[in-house]
Amino acid sequence: MGEAESAPSTQEAAAEAPVRPRMRVTGVAGALAALCVGVSFFLPWVHVAPQRAQQFQDAIHGAIKERDVPPAGAEDFKKLAATMVREGALRGTDFIHWVRTAKTLSAELDAAENPGLDAARHQRRLELVRLLLYGIPIAAFLLAAHFLFHRFRRARFPVLVLCILVGTAAVVLAGTLQFAHSFIGQALQQGAPAGGLAFGWNLLLVGGAALGLAGFFGVTARNWFRVYSISAATAAGLTFLALRYLEKGGLT
Repeated sequence: MGEAESAPSTQEAAAEAPVRPRMRVTGVAGALAALCVGVSFFLPWVHVAPQRAQQFQDAIHGAIKERDVPPAGAEDFKKLAATMVREGALRGTDFIHWVRTAKTLSAELDAAENPGLDAARHQRRLELVRLLLYGIPIAAFLLAAHFLFHRFRRARFPVLVLCILVGTAAVVLAGTLQFAHSFIGQALQQGAPAGGLAFGWNLLLVGGAALGLAGFFGVTARNWFRVYSISAATAAGLTFLALRYLEKGGLT
């Protein structure tokens, strides 16, 4: 009797035990891809030819000496040029530092190397790039933390949408860097092998593509329409606002 009575209780205990959520491939892939995107900002993105780096540093010092009063951020810009000469490369964090400081000086130098450049339009372009440089790594690390905190479970549709958008933005940023028309373009042509692009740039590109695919293929039969439609609508809306700002200098 004792054994007969213990059997049901054992089954009931097993039934009442909490079911541990299974680890999903999408969760693991999304976490790794997001981590790659975030880490890529701390790695070299582009190799700069020594001669080109020295020319850039000389141009910075010359532009500052021409002014009676040094422009805002001049010392920070000098440090950036010195880093370029010393390391022969630029990291993602260097680009963040570049856009954050001495915007006026940067615009003047870019205009000097690109005759006919619209200064106002170029400033707005820098603002859009700054949003990408700040937003992408923050969102990527938040996504990686989310997947880790939830033990790599299947992501719900808002997280999948964010994966698609952040991954797409990372790929766009990598493409923007590759086709940049400022001094970076010349550095890519004169720099190290493989076009001058460094490991960090490849990690940004591959991580961004993988993150977007993780969101794209992480859908279910119930949420695929919401994920795809909201992702497309959000991307289209953001693109429209960015182009509007670039052309008009405002969103209205």
